[in-house]
This record gives sequence, structure tokens and C-alpha cells, in this order.
Amino acid sequence: MELYYAEGDMLGENSERLLCRLEDGVVYNDGLRMIMLKGDPLMRRVTEIIDRVFEAGIYNFWISQYLHDVKLETGEISLVHPLNGYHSFNLYHMQPAFYLLLMGLCLSAFCFMFELLYIRLLNKRK
Repeated sequence: MELYYAEGDMLGENSERLLCRLEDGVVYNDGLRMIMLKGDPLMRRVTEIIDRVFEAGIYNFWISQYLHDVKLETGEISLVHPLNGYHSFNLYHMQPAFYLLLMGLCLSAFCFMFELLYIRLLNKRK
């Protein structure tokens, strides 16, 4: 479907996508295969390399680069980015919330220590 989007076949008249899509976790089959015999000594190494390529996101990068090239060749580049689309949400997006929590924790610890010192000073005066 991404190839159809890149070529402009599945875009509406306002360059919006005609189908809803989910990012991350989609594997595209481009027809390339590698045959290995059962018990091949290189099987473990090939599996390890494939796992690392997927974990590092290199495969998704290759696909995005290929689709970008196709979009440039066909001239069908979508200018409309609807706000109701799906987006991947990770801990990087939550970083400001964690900073606010840390500031609140420091402020509450400071207030607690100030209160303890104030009570001790108040008890010494009596």
C-alpha cells in the first residue's frame, strides 16, 4: 500500500490518503528470498543479522528512502497532513512530563526540609 501511496494511486483529490494506516510493525514483502538448507552453519549468523537489521530500524529506513525516491519520481507528494492520523508515541514524547515530575519532587523535598527546620527552630524558641 505504501508503494501505491508513493506513486499517487491511493491518494484522494486533496492528496489525502484514502485508507487508514498503522505505522510500526508492518513488514513489506518485496519478493526477495534467500534459500538456506536445513542445518546450514551460516543459518544462525544470517538470522542474527536479520534480527539486528529489524531491531535497529534499518529495514524501515530503507523502505522509507525507497518510497521517498518513488514519490520524487512520480511527483505525487502529499501536502496535506491530517491531524487525525496515527502516530507512534514513545518515551521521548513523555520527556517533558518526566522533567516536570522531577521538578515537583525536588520542590516537595525542599518544602519538607524547610518545614522540618522551621518546626525545630520553633521548638527551640519555646
